[in-house]
Amino acid sequence: MNDKFFDLKKEKQDKMINGAMQIFAQKGYKLASTDDMVKVAGVSKGLWFHYFGNKAGLYTFVADYCVKYLNMELAVNLSSNATDYFDILYVIESTKAGISKIYPFAPLMIQAMEEEDDEEITEVTKLKIEPYLGKINEALERFSNDRLREEVSREMLDKTVSYTVKGIREKAYSNGEFDSDRYLAEINEYFSMMRNIVYTN
Repeated sequence: MNDKFFDLKKEKQDKMINGAMQIFAQKGYKLASTDDMVKVAGVSKGLWFHYFGNKAGLYTFVADYCVKYLNMELAVNLSSNATDYFDILYVIESTKAGISKIYPFAPLMIQAMEEEDDEEITEVTKLKIEPYLGKINEALERFSNDRLREEVSREMLDKTVSYTVKGIREKAYSNGEFDSDRYLAEINEYFSMMRNIVYTN
């Protein structure tokens, strides 16, 4: 990446970042095109290639930027004393919702990175998202599985929560924009219900 990208005015930087993030998040790497990014960002096509060289360079930058920004916010919001499974996950999702005020498609971009399977970019994606996944796993290790009912396995819980959050997230984007308030309200409702079902007391 051309470091001079950061010499651009912040407004133009964010337009390009948001445009790229939106298209990569909605369409995945393979189907994403700079033509679509130009339409949503209103920034000339030449600028994308001038600063990032090609689509892979742009994706690498946006993926890295998204994860670093999220991890920076999590470092502030995620208390090292938090031990409750659902409290930890709620802070993570509320942090994503907060970031969406500046980068509206950041929550969906993280999800898209977790699901990305295009061979051209798979290794880059794994490398870029690892710091985020590592931070989440580290936080969740503080939760004691002893709090779960005997018939509830941690693997089942993780999958159930993951599927639920993904569905709520996609619903929150259903009108083309991320409704963070509705998103967090639904997340809170489902987490409260799950607490009552899976905890021993």
